[in-house]
Amino acid sequence: MSMKKIITLCLLFFVLSIAYNNSFASSEVGGKQETSLNEKVGTKNLSGVNLWIVELYNNDRFMYAVVVVLVMAALGSIMAFGTDLVLKHFGINVSRISHSE
Repeated sequence: MSMKKIITLCLLFFVLSIAYNNSFASSEVGGKQETSLNEKVGTKNLSGVNLWIVELYNNDRFMYAVVVVLVMAALGSIMAFGTDLVLKHFGINVSRISHSE
């Protein structure tokens, strides 16, 4: 790895760690506690994966955001590859287009 990449990764890690630590700080605006950021979701009738996701949302919003981004990326990839397989089954070529000028 080059030194430039290492410095970039260190800066990214630093910025993410600051954002992660600041997500737990309580903020007050005009003497009133902000409530929209501190709302909790009820877990009364939940179990399994739903309970885990809601507890993650209630207790650690940063990790919840990371999980949501990773799940969305995985589902998007699965849909793309699935569509590719279906189109190939019907004989449609969906490979890269070569441009000639």
